[in-house]
Amino acid sequence: MSRQVTEHIVEEIGNTQSKWMEPEIQQDVKISIVLRFLDETYAIKERLLTIATSDAGKLGGVQALLQDELGREIPYVHCFNHQLHLVIVLVMSAERAIEDLVSVCNALYKFTRKPTVAARYKGNTLKRLLEQRWAGHLATVEVILKSFQEILEVLDHVENTPSFPADTRMEAAGLRSAVSKPSFCFHALVVQKILAILEPPKRMLQSEEMDLQTAVQLVNSARECILALRTEEVFMELWKECCGTEANDTASHQSKRKCSVNGNLNDYILEQTSGARPQENQIKEQQRLFYSCIDAVAGEIVHRFGERNSKLIESMASLNPKSTSFLDPERIKPLLALTGTTVNEAEFVVARQHILKHTETFTPPDEGKWTIKTVLHHFHSSLEAMPSVITAYKAALTLGASTALCENSFSTLKNVFSEHRRSMLHTQKVCLIQLAFEKDLTRKCKTEWKDRLLRRFHSSGKCRLQLN
Repeated sequence: MSRQVTEHIVEEIGNTQSKWMEPEIQQDVKISIVLRFLDETYAIKERLLTIATSDAGKLGGVQALLQDELGREIPYVHCFNHQLHLVIVLVMSAERAIEDLVSVCNALYKFTRKPTVAARYKGNTLKRLLEQRWAGHLATVEVILKSFQEILEVLDHVENTPSFPADTRMEAAGLRSAVSKPSFCFHALVVQKILAILEPPKRMLQSEEMDLQTAVQLVNSARECILALRTEEVFMELWKECCGTEANDTASHQSKRKCSVNGNLNDYILEQTSGARPQENQIKEQQRLFYSCIDAVAGEIVHRFGERNSKLIESMASLNPKSTSFLDPERIKPLLALTGTTVNEAEFVVARQHILKHTETFTPPDEGKWTIKTVLHHFHSSLEAMPSVITAYKAALTLGASTALCENSFSTLKNVFSEHRRSMLHTQKVCLIQLAFEKDLTRKCKTEWKDRLLRRFHSSGKCRLQLN
């Protein structure tokens, strides 16, 4: 059955000029191989081919070995979802105060899970924080901010109720002290604000429809939204939400007061402010932390998404009608080089005039704007007469931005790896995983492929096949 599914996948790919392999290497050196391609209707498809075992991750890397084998460059696209995860990991560790926030959130989760405490807690259920799932941090801080009063109430109750064990009451007192500080609520708001902006890109990047160029635009847009938070107005809005009128009074006093340095200190280097009220110093420190977190996120996004495959991304950008270098043959060359296609400049000149003439007069009815996908969808009939142009568009859509499907295949592995299958050979397990993952194709084994499978089993000497 698995062989039949694999043969169908090969047939689906057929003579399409764009093929792509996305390996996701696990610690036990299993490689999930997913083929991403365009079908006959130019729709993007991703199919699980197999889960292989290899020493490549230990010795030289999949990219290097494939380049040596094929004798040409093969671009490596680091999963965008994983890179976003690494951005958040940096932010969560860049400031000690944010690390403390995460520690308190974990402590609150464990505390409210205690049966005697859970019976009294009336707020929303706190989420467990996992390092490999940074989206859980967003869910946790949102629950804490929404159920903050209920958390305070249960901590107060446990701390002041003698029937609870002494260690539980001491734990409640410590947590009550930590969450009561205005800075705790402020740090939670900062994390919530940043992660809420990155949450939509995270979900969209997991889509099979997401191509590399659109992913780059999406991440850059998220970065711009995060940088837009870096204003004193946004900071004071968050701080006031934590401190109320006290923050207004302090901010007003701080703006009216003219700072000056004591003349007796002219011959010294000042390493910290002098004479300021504690509340003013606290506001300055929280503002520094707020700006630091924003700068860390924006800087890490540039670092992780800025340089790798820049020439390839520039080529893909030139396929968008809104680009100033739209269908510039020189800019498209790096993309076509991947497919071994020669640039036909005449085809690009004609295609540019044809597409621009039509895109100026109307817009796509569903999507609302022109992208690589919509251009190919609307103009593929005419572009089929220009092979080098349509190859560029197909290659661009074949380049994915996420290995989400590969990761999902390993989740399927865990589901089919039951107690009764632990002694099963790897080859058999891989067949089961593929059949469980490619459900739409597996169902055909009971309908249109049934006779074909019976003939195959009969020719191979198998005496019985039960498909119902």
